[in-house]
Amino acid sequence: LAQTFAMDFIPWVLFEEPRNILRAYVAYAHAFADILSVPFLLKTLVSPWKGIAEEMPSIVFWDKFLQAFFVNLVTRMIGMVIRLLAIVLSLVMQILLFAIFLVFFVGWFIFPLIAIGVLAAIFIIV
Repeated sequence: LAQTFAMDFIPWVLFEEPRNILRAYVAYAHAFADILSVPFLLKTLVSPWKGIAEEMPSIVFWDKFLQAFFVNLVTRMIGMVIRLLAIVLSLVMQILLFAIFLVFFVGWFIFPLIAIGVLAAIFIIV
């Protein structure tokens, strides 16, 4: 039992599972980055929302020109606001994911110490 504990359990607790936790974090971080791609959102920041745009007529027809200009301006502003919100959401998701990873990773090493302390306290009291 002691040999199994030393040869299998200790390396698993100290090396294998922390490596798996780190791999899982990296996979989730990549997935979140793919879902809300900040570089893509920055490239298309001032694009019209959902491609809604009016064709610009000649300036001779100033009323139609102004109408198309303001429709295009509004759709671009809507697109910019939504993309900026998506960028903020992406950054918040990455920060929360890192915080969860950090708590879980540190907790992985702290939990056995807490468990040993609780068991020692139970046996000392009893």
